[in-house]
Amino acid sequence: MFSLSRTEPWPRNNIINNKNKNKNNINNNNHKNTNRSAHSVIRLRLYKVASLLAACFLFRTGLVLQRAASGPASVSLQVHPVAFKVFAPSRFKEILDYRTVTAKTYQGLPLADLSSASRFSIRESLVRGLDEKLHPGSVFQDAERGQCVNGAIRSRGNLQYNWQRDGIRVQLKSAQITWNKANRRWLVQFTNVKLKEDDAAESEFDELLVALYTPRGIFIYRHDLKHGLSTRGISTAVRGSDIYVCGPCGETNWPVALDVILEKLEASACQRLGYISLNDELLSELVAVRPQTTWQVYKDLPLADLSSKARGDRLKALVRAVDSLLHPACIIKDADSDAFDWLRGGARIKCKSAQLCWSRSGKCWRTYFVDIKFQAFGIREMVAFDELLLALYTPRGLFIHRHDLEFAVSTQGVLTATSGHRVEIRGPTGEQNWQVALEAIMNKLDAESNGCKRLAFVPLRRLKGWDGGDE
Repeated sequence: MFSLSRTEPWPRNNIINNKNKNKNNINNNNHKNTNRSAHSVIRLRLYKVASLLAACFLFRTGLVLQRAASGPASVSLQVHPVAFKVFAPSRFKEILDYRTVTAKTYQGLPLADLSSASRFSIRESLVRGLDEKLHPGSVFQDAERGQCVNGAIRSRGNLQYNWQRDGIRVQLKSAQITWNKANRRWLVQFTNVKLKEDDAAESEFDELLVALYTPRGIFIYRHDLKHGLSTRGISTAVRGSDIYVCGPCGETNWPVALDVILEKLEASACQRLGYISLNDELLSELVAVRPQTTWQVYKDLPLADLSSKARGDRLKALVRAVDSLLHPACIIKDADSDAFDWLRGGARIKCKSAQLCWSRSGKCWRTYFVDIKFQAFGIREMVAFDELLLALYTPRGLFIHRHDLEFAVSTQGVLTATSGHRVEIRGPTGEQNWQVALEAIMNKLDAESNGCKRLAFVPLRRLKGWDGGDE
């Protein structure tokens, strides 16, 4: 007999395991599909990026090749688009029309419109000619160039003396009678006289001649190395001493003041060697043959007839006015320290100005801003200002930039410790066209490789299509 029994069910654990296996298989398949999709997307994105980079490379290469055809200068710098404000000069008429008492006194006189370097060169020729007449049997030689402390050959403007007479080193210092507004007096100041009184053998010269350029003429003296000598504090060791001869305090009449100055020199151990009239024939010839590259391009422009210091003061006032216009919400206040020039809100602003000028030795147009006290290891631990504004005075107008505190900064030799650094920017060597050189200099300032920013421009010559208003 057969007995029917209930079939034993499948073990429960096996059923659960099979279900889990099925789920795992499904999940694995989904994960594989997801991975395949992700890899496809990544490969697609990488392909797009690679294609884009390749296209950019080919496009940039085409641009470089295209620029190379126009000359190497256009390849060297990448200039970013420049946005800046243009202000009409009429807004600063009072600043631009300002003339110092000294400028008014010399206006229209010979040498008055020349640069200080050109004036000195002409006076040097005149005084050396006088010295040769006074010593007809002597042998005269040009000064030896010598070397600076860093080993570089001295430039013509940095010679220790000017000529030799029978082996005697003769140094010439020249100055004009000027009105000192602070002390309300006329005076003559000869600067950078590097005299070592304690050891004459160590001095850079043996004999000092001084030439006074006045509206009455040029007076030449042999100085006694004592009269009016004044030190300059910690910078004396580097820059030398000054010689001051002053007129009466409060005397505004320059002829009266000049008489007093000459009387003081006559009463001292200084010896008058001669006098040269401003109508002297040789002086006129020297002015006529003297190349006046810089003077010619600035002729009749505002501020052109001012001294470097007076022009710098006017430009600083103009930049401050522009800074106020660019930041109308900020309060502009006078500086409470000599380390900067004014306060804009809480920012300490330092302003330096320079002129585009022709360098005879470098054979190029250049501009250089001097005596900027940047941070320097072992000298200055930190900068005493927050922003540095550069005012570039050119025949086209005044360009105002905010400097990045790094671009084109260089030392000034032994002067760096006491006076600071310099910022020098040069145009192409051999390029005599100031407009081409200025364009190259502006391209350097506006290049993407530095952080300088052009802020404003004040035209001094009438621009084509400009109606005289601000932009």
